[in-house]
Amino acid sequence: MFKRLLAALCAVALCTAMVGCGKTDTPNDQTTQEEEQQGETKTVTLYLPDEQAESVVPTETEISVSGEDEAADLMAALVEQGVLPAEAAVNSLTKDDNNNLTLDVNAVFAEALSSSGTAGETMMIASVADTFLAYYGAASLLITVDGGTLETGHALYDEPFTQIFDAAPAA
Repeated sequence: MFKRLLAALCAVALCTAMVGCGKTDTPNDQTTQEEEQQGETKTVTLYLPDEQAESVVPTETEISVSGEDEAADLMAALVEQGVLPAEAAVNSLTKDDNNNLTLDVNAVFAEALSSSGTAGETMMIASVADTFLAYYGAASLLITVDGGTLETGHALYDEPFTQIFDAAPAA
């Protein structure tokens, strides 16, 4: 009888050990799943204002790219760098057959531009334009607001931009 009890205990211990070795979601597994849902990271060049607000500087950085809306991912990266307010968003991005982009943004973008002063406005426009032009390899970029012309107290932006600052590539 002692042998049977010992065998039963060994069987229970063995089953418990086998169940314990099964795959479960550990924190590392959960992180991997979250990263897969967020998309991949990609090295991109963002054009960020210099400290004197005289030019934009090409800066390589890692961003999360969802694959579904890369324009929104680029805009989010510029928000993270402090170039744009957190509420600034992309409504749409279109590219024509001649490699020209039209970036439609929300009204928050236009409001931030209008309230930033002449130098701030120039730096925001240059950051967005040069970043999008470089990322997409586009010939030009027209920025619109909710489908209409972008206008501030300083300028009417009804013509497409080409590269604004001729900066050296990021090191």
